[in-house]
Amino acid sequence: MSATLAFATGGMLPQASSFAASVDQSFDLVTWFAVFLGVLVTGGLSLLLVGPRAPAAVQRRRLMQYGALAALLLVVGFFVQGARVWADMQVVPRGAFPIAVALEDKGWSFTYPNGFVTGELHLPIDRPVRFLFKGSERAYSFAIPAFRMQVPVALREDRVAWVQPTLAGEFDLRTSIDPRAETSIQVQVHAEGGFDKWYQDISGPDLTLPPIELGQKSYQMRGCTQCHTVDGSKLVGPSFKGFATRIHKLTDGTTVEPTDEYIKESVLDPQAKVVEGFEPVMPSFRGRLQDIEIAGLAAYIKSLQ
Repeated sequence: MSATLAFATGGMLPQASSFAASVDQSFDLVTWFAVFLGVLVTGGLSLLLVGPRAPAAVQRRRLMQYGALAALLLVVGFFVQGARVWADMQVVPRGAFPIAVALEDKGWSFTYPNGFVTGELHLPIDRPVRFLFKGSERAYSFAIPAFRMQVPVALREDRVAWVQPTLAGEFDLRTSIDPRAETSIQVQVHAEGGFDKWYQDISGPDLTLPPIELGQKSYQMRGCTQCHTVDGSKLVGPSFKGFATRIHKLTDGTTVEPTDEYIKESVLDPQAKVVEGFEPVMPSFRGRLQDIEIAGLAAYIKSLQ
């Protein structure tokens, strides 16, 4: 945490996201730039008021030139630093976990990829999360100070932002929409493995279903819909329609048959064999799906002829 920000907040604001340190550096740069300008202006006025007159005019001019050059360098440094932080915040990493966010009359609403809707925000540690903010009939802001994140959402306008938490724990989420409304909640960042367990608990299908129906439920509830279609169209990953009816060429030039073993391997170790034309961005579901659920997915994929 930056020294100036620690002083301003009483040292109570941790760096809990991947770009918190960069934001703090920008804050420090602005602070020292203001200090430098104050010293420069004060020193220049002092020279004009109490310094020698004509004989030192050249020296004063040179001093002002050096000061202007230093100020220019600070401005350029601030611009470069700010542009770098802004670009980092704008480019959402591929494969980021999507969460839809809305602020309603009763408070925050968070919708997860499996369709689960809750007023609680749960995040994984060290994994990028993409927030899809839904515009409403009133503007609002989404701010998590420990993440150095504040997103203004305009009237009836959707927005997208992302963050990668780096510190487990509970952090404040605030909004400035209505000071009379209770819109401040605690964000829960789970330690390694904790988020996957929580997400599985709220999204797991009924394992007693028939294999194809179980696979369909898993497809809908495990986030598969974000990357794989069932109508033949292309997203981040191959479409499941007709996937089991053809041989697939891999990025290493070899081919593979879409057997149950290959589908299971793709779920547990998706980087082992990547289909040509697609990027290796799929996360591993090892420890998140039981064998019976993976078998159901294979049965469902095979049914999509």
